[in-house]
Amino acid sequence: MSVLFHPLLLPMYMLFITFNSDTIFSGIPVYTQRMSYMLTLLGVTMLPLLSLPLLKWLGLIGNYRLIHKQDRVFPVLATVVGAFLVFYLSRNLPFSNIVRELYLIMVILLSGFMIVTMRWKMSMHMTAIGALCAFVFTLGTKYFGEVVNLLPFLILIAGVLAFSRLYLKRHTPAQIYAGFFYGVIVVSVLFNKG
Repeated sequence: MSVLFHPLLLPMYMLFITFNSDTIFSGIPVYTQRMSYMLTLLGVTMLPLLSLPLLKWLGLIGNYRLIHKQDRVFPVLATVVGAFLVFYLSRNLPFSNIVRELYLIMVILLSGFMIVTMRWKMSMHMTAIGALCAFVFTLGTKYFGEVVNLLPFLILIAGVLAFSRLYLKRHTPAQIYAGFFYGVIVVSVLFNKG
């Protein structure tokens, strides 16, 4: 469960939901959709993953499991850089405003997460699924998409994911709740501003 809903994969899910939401974003040109998927895969999934061996070699992380809070700071920074690169590189894609907005929100969300992580360990999985829940709710209500029906399913997934993080002893209940609500609040506030 933790792998299927890994935080590095959720931006791809967000794009898929956006492009298949039965909103105005469903009409985004196929070229823009494909480029968005490619940029997301490279910038937000592959760049952070490929940075891990370098970070380990430099002694900035202890291991690849990122169990300790201090091990998470630099990989999250790599993800922030990747999200900002996607935001910047997508500037000339036609009809890419929603994609660019998602990545700007992601940069802000992850920057705040990184700051919190310097002091306290918060669940990145729950932050990501909380952000996805808020995104789906806002997409459905603000843009009248058919995605609101996904919300109960995503909340169920969030519960199962929270249970798995607790069962694996990766987080405390406070870290789980804080992560989920941090993701929900940041995305709700920022996505509703636009």
